[in-house]
Amino acid sequence: MNLDMVILLGIIAFTILAFTREWMSMDIVAMTCLGLLLVFDLVTPEEAISGFGNTAVITVMMMFVLSEGLVQSGLIAKFGNRIARFGDGDHRVAVLLLLVVAGVSSAFINNTAAVGVLMPVAIKLARHFDFSPSKILLPLSYMAIIGGTCTLLGTSTNLLVSSLSAEHGEAEFTVFEFLTLGSILFLVGLAYYVFFLRRYLPSRSIISSLTRKYHLTGFLTEVRIPANSKLINKTVLGEHVSERFHLNVLEIIRGKQKITSDLRNTALLAGDVLLVRGSVEDIVAFRERYGLLLLTDIKLTDADLSDHGTILAEVQITSLSRLLGSTIKDINFRKRFGSFVLGINSTGQMIRDKLALIPLKAWDTLLVFGPRSRIEALYGMDDFVRLGESEVKLRLTSRWWISGALIPIVVLLATLGWMPILKAAILGVVVLLVTRRVTTQQAYRAIDWTVIVLLAAILPLGRAMENTGLAESIGSFISQIGISFGPTALLSVIYLATSLLTSTFSNNATAVLMVPIAFTTAAKLGVDPKPLLMAVTYAASASFMTPMSYQTNAMVFGPGNYKFIDYLRYGAPLNLIFWILSTILIPILWPF
Repeated sequence: MNLDMVILLGIIAFTILAFTREWMSMDIVAMTCLGLLLVFDLVTPEEAISGFGNTAVITVMMMFVLSEGLVQSGLIAKFGNRIARFGDGDHRVAVLLLLVVAGVSSAFINNTAAVGVLMPVAIKLARHFDFSPSKILLPLSYMAIIGGTCTLLGTSTNLLVSSLSAEHGEAEFTVFEFLTLGSILFLVGLAYYVFFLRRYLPSRSIISSLTRKYHLTGFLTEVRIPANSKLINKTVLGEHVSERFHLNVLEIIRGKQKITSDLRNTALLAGDVLLVRGSVEDIVAFRERYGLLLLTDIKLTDADLSDHGTILAEVQITSLSRLLGSTIKDINFRKRFGSFVLGINSTGQMIRDKLALIPLKAWDTLLVFGPRSRIEALYGMDDFVRLGESEVKLRLTSRWWISGALIPIVVLLATLGWMPILKAAILGVVVLLVTRRVTTQQAYRAIDWTVIVLLAAILPLGRAMENTGLAESIGSFISQIGISFGPTALLSVIYLATSLLTSTFSNNATAVLMVPIAFTTAAKLGVDPKPLLMAVTYAASASFMTPMSYQTNAMVFGPGNYKFIDYLRYGAPLNLIFWILSTILIPILWPF
């Protein structure tokens, strides 16, 4: 093993650790990896930037915009919201229909967008039929992931491996080349839900009890201002209540009136009841300083915190949010959005204390309280995903059929061979922009630049593996399995290795690492590389065992109130089933 191989192995180890430990965001990790490849001359500058012009990267970018057009049309939301009507009286039918819609839509649009649209529908469905959202959200993520394996457009990994195949002199994949095996896996996934997940998934997240979900009963209380209180005719701002006592006054109740705006400057009167949030110690100190009366016998619930004027709701920070990395204090959330953050669910960790100092991460779930109009305004922002409180609008946009028809047209043009998928996708985006179905600003915001930079920056890693001979060395080593036990056994090992690696590593980065190994191994055995490439492609997308392995898994983590062990417990059997099926079926569908 030469020095370059040793250095490259060190870079790969660092990259895997950085992804796994979340030392930096994925795109920064990928750029750091690219920088290290350049520093040690493992790739040329031209090879380093080649990913930014790769056809798969540009196609993925265009598909983000086309997906946004379909989402903006309201078509998917309309289908999703009619599900409860079709399954009225039997939630099992309704949930099954929702999972089918998730899978079918994810076969043609970005699955993160599909889950983002359908997740509020799933939560609404859970409320309608009175069952826990944790019974449906993880299956929703799984079926969206599986649906993405049914077509070339379903996931960026499919496009990426197809592009890498062309770079190695093999034919690119066709649009529906994945459909046969993808459909089989999708049906198996549905059966897995019906016979296993539906019965054994825990009921953890009760939609009617957000205060219990975030364990807020000890942090929320009401205090009354008696006639002799020192707080009479004073204001919250003037008394520096937030700074001195670390409390938030969420609402002033004055008789039958609830005051929710300009709270800090409202003069307080005898008899006013203040709804406050803070630690028990701070609330007691506040009471003693101003002679207030604690209403300790009252347990505040969602019903107490919500009425026609104010609501308690959950919203989720999207991966495209401008708030990522900022704290509640940095962005002055209360002033900027007119509402309070009462709790944060960050990858399963319920944060209720010192919220203002917590940097926000993608898919964090926020428990917010405030005027209904201000909370509902959050639902219309690109920074947030609504989770259940707001009714999803059923109205289709004007000329919705343009957005609805574009993706089928793009698929048809590419399937019939009339034009390459990249050309068709670019022209589809042009139509969206010219007809103003998507604005320029919406198009830019629709593109997940983290994914694009990750794809472009990680691609040279595969080239470095070939330049240094690392792919050749690994291929020579594992080809002995094929020589001893046959190519099917080799395919099974490659699938398993890819599946395990993608559980902690980015699925696209995993594909970039494994594709050169698949090619060199096939060359050593003198067999067609297509079956091995398919093993890599399907395995890289079989990301069921951890919440960080796929964006949709991370999206449902907080709203479903899942634990890390849930993904391992319910995802590992599905990974095992797919491994066995793929080992049997791939050589039949794509013979060596």
